[in-house]
Amino acid sequence: MHRSRAAGCALLLSLALPLTACSVDDTPDDKGSKSAEAMPTPTLALEPKDDKLAAEVPAEYQKKTLVMGVSEYDPYVTIGSDGKITGLVPDLAEQLASQLDIKIKMTRTPFDAVIPGLKSGRIDLSAPSGDFVERQKEVDFADFAQSEVTVMVNKESGFRPESGIGICGHKVGVEKGAGTENVLAGLSKRCAKKGEKAVQPQAYSDLAAASLALQSKRIDAVVAPSASNTTVSEASDDKFETLELEDLRSLPAASAIYGIQAKKGTGLAAVIVKGLREMQESGTYAKLFGGWGMPLSTVTRSQMLLNGSKQSQTK
Repeated sequence: MHRSRAAGCALLLSLALPLTACSVDDTPDDKGSKSAEAMPTPTLALEPKDDKLAAEVPAEYQKKTLVMGVSEYDPYVTIGSDGKITGLVPDLAEQLASQLDIKIKMTRTPFDAVIPGLKSGRIDLSAPSGDFVERQKEVDFADFAQSEVTVMVNKESGFRPESGIGICGHKVGVEKGAGTENVLAGLSKRCAKKGEKAVQPQAYSDLAAASLALQSKRIDAVVAPSASNTTVSEASDDKFETLELEDLRSLPAASAIYGIQAKKGTGLAAVIVKGLREMQESGTYAKLFGGWGMPLSTVTRSQMLLNGSKQSQTK
């Protein structure tokens, strides 16, 4: 069973969805199917310490444990019922910690509290987050992935829009503070031009909460990046479906380059960019994304940049 599916199952366990398809190998053993949370995951050899890069880490970060604030965003970040944080981002952080000879610990942080937390020093890093020019004014980004917005629906509700305009007037869940809020704002403008009612955005602290609302039919859809929606829908025992709607792609923030965020002007993000490039060359980067079922979310070495995006959230 693939690691990304295990992560999706763990998320849906917290949503109390039926998970008959989420055993270790999809076949019961003499003790019954094991839960995804108990499933051992294969480990990837850690990147060796790079003395030159380690020396470039700003002095203020060399003698402390860096705090990385993350919110539920499967399969990048999954937070289990026991509070354990797993996913691609923790695995990537572990590789960076080994490579740069630093310590990084994960802490749950609502998405809309990330930038204030970075600016105040309560947290030192966060990922993933869309790299937009507006955000670059406040924090630095080490670009490492890409994403595209999708729409997840509950198949039992019968709601299955064929275009973005089909969402007009409906209650749609988004993560509070995320770029998808701008996607819905742009869509509402299109709705008005077509004489349709505006979208009714429902903001949640994380995508797990939005998925739970979709399960209970309190909302009609969840608008979120492809990696999250696809993972959740594939693990939902055929209850959810993720749709790619062509006319959404041209809306502000509908696609994004993802970055690891750091406090602006410290130099930390610049060192992380160099580390990411080394991981791309060693093959570790591709193995991480492949292991979590996201090979299409990778970027090329030339896209691994410091504040490399020229994209606006609103234009």
